[in-house]
Amino acid sequence: MIKIFDELGSFLRTFQTYYNKHNKNKYISKDYKIIFSNLKKIVKKITLTNSWFREEDLLITINQWGNSLKKEKLEYWINKYSLKMNRKSMKVLVIMAGNIPMVGFHDLLCVLISGHKIIIKLSEEDNLLIPFLCKVLIYKKPSLRNKIKFTKNIFQEEFDYVIASGNNNTARYFEYYFRKFPLLLRKGKTSIAVLQGNESEEELFNLNKDILTYSGKGCRNVGKIFIPHNYDINLILEKSYISKYIMKNYKYINNYKYYLSIYIMQKIPFHKNNFLLFKEEKNFHSPISVVYYEFYNNLNQLRRIIKNNNQHIQCVVSKNFLKEEICFGKTQYPKLEEYSDGIDTIRFLN
Repeated sequence: MIKIFDELGSFLRTFQTYYNKHNKNKYISKDYKIIFSNLKKIVKKITLTNSWFREEDLLITINQWGNSLKKEKLEYWINKYSLKMNRKSMKVLVIMAGNIPMVGFHDLLCVLISGHKIIIKLSEEDNLLIPFLCKVLIYKKPSLRNKIKFTKNIFQEEFDYVIASGNNNTARYFEYYFRKFPLLLRKGKTSIAVLQGNESEEELFNLNKDILTYSGKGCRNVGKIFIPHNYDINLILEKSYISKYIMKNYKYINNYKYYLSIYIMQKIPFHKNNFLLFKEEKNFHSPISVVYYEFYNNLNQLRRIIKNNNQHIQCVVSKNFLKEEICFGKTQYPKLEEYSDGIDTIRFLN
């Protein structure tokens, strides 16, 4: 399976070149050009059917997976496990979220590389890209046709394990309905950043990428920032990463205008630029277009606060603050071994 996913990674990397330089790809085979042409049409179609998914979002996702699906990275990741390939193949139902493009692809990868069969329930918000890539996988390895199935009705399926992602409301439903099955359940989380006042301009620019990529809809998007007292919020607001990109998303801008009007009418203090609002707030989960911030006095005390609220936090962006921290600008580029909610999917499946 490593070889097949390595080939898929090469396919995605070549597509990125094709997409950006269509007329200069003299060495791409005729078959690949046909497949690339179809994938390009799908990218265009997605942007028309889901206003949250911009062309830039889809290309970021394709680029991320193209760079992740490389033989050396796949081997480094999977060689940490003792996979017994002669054991019984289980049927794994995967209920995928749709908040950002291809958010369920890592689960697909984990199930197939573990030697199991997958039954996929797609989100209506993201139902084109993964089926297309599954066709590419089957094209490269026809035997996978018997290991990949899509369903619209989970109640008609037979399965052994369940992997489900959703918000805290759907999580309660999943916990009850799948109570008799081994269940890996992911709930709604957010990400935070910790600033210490010595960040460079480039790091603050990259922090805006962590906030705004995918319009802020992912659990790896920074929704709250801890800052030292007397910190100037404008240092962040002035680093207007991809402002043109984000302002093309009318749904995002509608959120921005809505919360702007609410804060003005209720006389709630806030800071803003043309597409982002900053509000002082202890809560961790901020709405789209709003970033919460909170002042801290002591870094050790802040470490304890973060540990006590771990159930809300996907990742922490900082510099020389935590062992598990993520560099500025890298939240949307997780390694294969960086699992959602910190739950090891491969160990769960084995």
